[in-house]
Amino acid sequence: YATRFYVLGSHNSFSYSIDPHSQVAPDQSREIQTVVHMFGAPGRDVIYRWCVTQNLTAEQQLNAGIRYFDLRVSRQSTSGKICFIHGLYGADVIPCLEDIKKFLDVHKKEVVILDFNHLYDMGADHHTSLLHTVTEIFGSKICPYLNMDCLTLEMLWESELQVIILYHHELVSDNPFFWPASSIGSPWANSADIPQLLSFLDKHKKENDDKERFFCWQGILTPSAHTIISHFAGSLKEVLAAKLAPFFVTWVKNGKSVNCKHGIFITDFVEMADFIPSVIDLNY
Repeated sequence: YATRFYVLGSHNSFSYSIDPHSQVAPDQSREIQTVVHMFGAPGRDVIYRWCVTQNLTAEQQLNAGIRYFDLRVSRQSTSGKICFIHGLYGADVIPCLEDIKKFLDVHKKEVVILDFNHLYDMGADHHTSLLHTVTEIFGSKICPYLNMDCLTLEMLWESELQVIILYHHELVSDNPFFWPASSIGSPWANSADIPQLLSFLDKHKKENDDKERFFCWQGILTPSAHTIISHFAGSLKEVLAAKLAPFFVTWVKNGKSVNCKHGIFITDFVEMADFIPSVIDLNY
């Protein structure tokens, strides 16, 4: 029985869908909102270049092997729809989840983890409505919240369960279909420096002995205001992500020493370097 498995994930999975012409999303600081208000379209263009973290669509990510989706959502005040966000507003959440469901209908042995970890501008009624819709979309495919010791691929296959949904809001504490925020550890380095990120990951590798929850290794560099100002015409991809990719992949290849039962590896622009095959290889 596969008691350990290593999962391929993408950081800010739906950021490929953000609209460069949309309003600034509520995950951005007051200062950034003010700057865009002052500069208009050129300000939004800067945010766009630094907030897109994936090129591949959800369907392309699924076909490439991505099974963990990092979801940041907000209600859009004008339309009232729940949309993906990262700096700016992106696609409507519901059709995107329906696309994932279609993939699972065809690929009966595939399992995905949907992690709703940042939720903005939503009242209790919006959460309730979204949770209800998500339950309707995935139905009997949803794996209820259970003890990690029971979570093996064999168990999921036998029970025909294909979706694990984490939802970081206290509303799910009474809902058996959703996994609470406490069921995943996901430390964020918050650094634009490659050596700093790698030593942060190493530190957690030494300390982590977490059999009771998922653990997410974030192979991502985060730009500071200084990074963006000093590369004003640049983008997250060329200035940070492309430089990090080979280093993080090397770190992943030594990932067998990662001491956790259900490890998830995420990065920006998942198609870069050998990220995808390197994580897949950890399972063999």
